[in-house]
Amino acid sequence: MSTADHETRPQRHGADTAARAGERQLRWTVGTIWALAALLIGAIAWHVATQTVQSRQRELQAAERDLANLTRVNQEHADRTLHSADQVLRFVQARYLELGRQLDLIRLTEQGIIDTGSFPQIGVIDADGIYALANRPITTRLDLSDREHFRVHRDGAAQGLYVSQPVLGRATGRWSIQLTRRIARLDGGFGGVAVLSLDPGYFTRAYSELRLGKQGISTLVGLDGVVRARHPEAPSGMAADLSSSELIKLVREGRTSGSCRAVSPIDGVERLMHFRKLARFPLVVVSGMGIDEILANHARSRSALVLQGLVAGLLTVLLAAVATRFLIRMRGENLARQGAQRQLRAQSEKLATFFALSPDGFVAFDEAGKVSHVNPAFRRMLNASPGNVEGLDAQELAQWLDARCMPDAPFSATDLVSMALQPVSRQPIKDKLVLRAGRKVLQVRGSSGAQAAPTLVLRDVTHETEVDRMKSEFLSTAAHELRTPMASVHGFAEVLATQTLSDAERQEFAGIILEQSGSMARMLDELLDLARMEARRGRDFRRERLCLATLVQDVVRNYQAPPHRSAPRFQKPADAALVVGDADKLRQAMLNVLSNAYKYSPAGGDVEISLLREVRKGAERVGLRVADPGIGMEPHQLQRVFERFYRADQSGTVPGTGLGMSIVNEIVSLHQGEIDIESTPRRGTRVTLWLQLAAQEVAPAA
Repeated sequence: MSTADHETRPQRHGADTAARAGERQLRWTVGTIWALAALLIGAIAWHVATQTVQSRQRELQAAERDLANLTRVNQEHADRTLHSADQVLRFVQARYLELGRQLDLIRLTEQGIIDTGSFPQIGVIDADGIYALANRPITTRLDLSDREHFRVHRDGAAQGLYVSQPVLGRATGRWSIQLTRRIARLDGGFGGVAVLSLDPGYFTRAYSELRLGKQGISTLVGLDGVVRARHPEAPSGMAADLSSSELIKLVREGRTSGSCRAVSPIDGVERLMHFRKLARFPLVVVSGMGIDEILANHARSRSALVLQGLVAGLLTVLLAAVATRFLIRMRGENLARQGAQRQLRAQSEKLATFFALSPDGFVAFDEAGKVSHVNPAFRRMLNASPGNVEGLDAQELAQWLDARCMPDAPFSATDLVSMALQPVSRQPIKDKLVLRAGRKVLQVRGSSGAQAAPTLVLRDVTHETEVDRMKSEFLSTAAHELRTPMASVHGFAEVLATQTLSDAERQEFAGIILEQSGSMARMLDELLDLARMEARRGRDFRRERLCLATLVQDVVRNYQAPPHRSAPRFQKPADAALVVGDADKLRQAMLNVLSNAYKYSPAGGDVEISLLREVRKGAERVGLRVADPGIGMEPHQLQRVFERFYRADQSGTVPGTGLGMSIVNEIVSLHQGEIDIESTPRRGTRVTLWLQLAAQEVAPAA
């Protein structure tokens, strides 16, 4: 490595460090600006949300206070009204016990003893349920024995004042609330009922003076959940049943007052409700205001707050964006000033990096024709130490290379170096250097020009040379293997075409031609299979979960053993071994191994197939073993068993192409498996195909 390279590395490192530091500073500053902006926006959002919640709570609390006060007023009004009515009923009850049917309620009304302004109709229902006395003339006979406010006293279900549900009067034809008390005779028997009819409008007129808004309501409800009076009045609200409402549930739980939010079953409006139970009567006073009306001011203030928050957030983002743009612009101008200084250094650094990382060996000459620089790849190729080559001229370098090349080469490094450094030489030289160490083959090329210093390039082409040799050897072997059957086909075809033969001879020669052409077709098919598998690397395999035992059983069942030979012996195991693979390819591999087992055991004997299991490197795998009692193989034959066109039997008596085990090896390799072969001469061979078990193996149903 040159001195200049040692000098530029610290400079480059320092520039990179400064650039990274500046970039980090910019990122930190910009990040801080946007973090502060995000915090400010978050604070604005929190303020808006907090003020919105507080505004809502204030409106609801104010409405709840107002409703509590209004409900207390309604409670006192209802309590006074019912108490006054109860006093009137007690008066009528006592006078009826004293005077009986002689009691003149009309005269008492005219005298002002009974106030008809508050209670328009007062009367007595006798023990038979007949409306006997009233403060107004009775023109028809009214039977009220079926009325609830009569039956509860007759049956003893009510002891004190009873407030009925709103009923439609039979005499007046108007809705009214019936307040009744039981009249007991001196002997304790049932003597009738004192009844007072109260107009629900008496309450609703009082409720109408309350300021509850357009959606507000005031209601008088019994503990049975039935509405006695309601403002505003609605046809569906008269005697409506609210027994399942949340408010009635709270009262039944023992609450005497409280608030809740509920949707009215009468008009479907959601309201904030406040209720108070009358202390002396089984009634509840309810006041409610619509949620929409309560929160109207809150909605307006919320909209204003949200608008203010959005404006403040947008201003914050705008300020952060302006500050970021200003900082980035300043950074860009600074980088532009530094870029011109780094540009020249970058060119030399790229060239140095190219020389250092290239797998080819480079030798650079200076203007004086001396070696000025060699890259690491050149040193690795030729095992050159620093200082061995630098300073040599082209002739001295050629001699140095000759000393490391094979002495029997038909060419010398001097000639190659001289040709490579010619100004017109820009293509690879046909001849190559062959080094002594490992017989490494180097290709030499070079360039030289008026503007650029001469450069010598050495490329390691050992692998390519070996591949070319193997291709030539393969083509030679394939041509030799095809020549024998081709010669037979050609010879016997020529005999058939040129000579007169008997039918038996023609039949025999045609059979030979057919057999040899079939052998050639099988060889070509196997070569194409190998080429296809090597090119596609298993991408055309149809992989699926397979039961290996079932697949072997299918192969054994369909396999045609040679004449006078027994079929393969296979005992299907109890547990199924599941693998993932291509069924057709695995079947092809099994058939090739099985065919070899029969071909290489000409003396006969049983061919046995078995399945094995073992754990290797923490993973369980399954093996398909084919054992034959054949001729076996020597160790040197065993090493070449997967070579193409290689056959252990060199006598030619065993038919075959020598490609079967190559195909088996390729199929098993593409299934990530392995092949183990154990063979003893004249004792037989055992071939085991190992495959990985499928994940989460589950035995298939029988």
